[in-house]
Amino acid sequence: MDFSDYIIYVDESGDHTLNGYNTKYPVFVLAFCIFHKRYYTGTVINKLEQLKFKHFGHDIIIMHEREILKGTGDFRNYSSKEQKESLLNDLTELMQDTNFILISCVVRKDLLINKYTSPKNPYFIALEFGLERIYRFLREKNQHTKKTFIVFEQRGLQEDKDLELEFRRVCDGSNYENICLPFEIKMASKKVNSSGLQIADLVARPIGNHVLKPDQPNRAFDVLKAKFYSANGRSGAGTGYHGYGLKVFPKTR
Repeated sequence: MDFSDYIIYVDESGDHTLNGYNTKYPVFVLAFCIFHKRYYTGTVINKLEQLKFKHFGHDIIIMHEREILKGTGDFRNYSSKEQKESLLNDLTELMQDTNFILISCVVRKDLLINKYTSPKNPYFIALEFGLERIYRFLREKNQHTKKTFIVFEQRGLQEDKDLELEFRRVCDGSNYENICLPFEIKMASKKVNSSGLQIADLVARPIGNHVLKPDQPNRAFDVLKAKFYSANGRSGAGTGYHGYGLKVFPKTR
């Protein structure tokens, strides 16, 4: 089987725990960032590396949205208001100027528990919705018969095994169209300095915050709106993404 022209990187926000979940952030977000390989290797990696050299003088640093905002980890000595604002402004510009297709599923854990007596694992719910929509996008690009790799960050031995099992179950036909999906899972170490995984990390939490508080200012989400897979195609970027590029489950409206 030939390889497709696209590579997909995935990250999450929140956790899939249903018992004792965080009531202040009762969502699980799975974000899939779809890049054209030629553009990814020629432009995306270069842009992110230049940003790292500008702010840190080296590229041996991994962009984690949570650590940036809280000034922890590699960003513990980079937490002054001016430094943080400069970095966030450049990251916002990077996201705005970078071309990728965004597909995300947000599971409202609070609503899920209230609606179902035996709710499914939120991670598996989001995974299935995401893979189905990725297939639709690839079919539009006539890439659906080729093998596409989807890269996830490792979380733990048992969790990774469970994820791979569920991934293969969906790809083997347990999906909306009851067809085999030509996807291959790749698990990457948290230490891997992957530009695609870092961009996926940066988009996940703003999506969750928007779903929880849609009327609250959210400049990161404002940039992401034009990235979502849309029912209106490229000409309708920023519209028609509800239920396509952005799936919320259960429905909140």
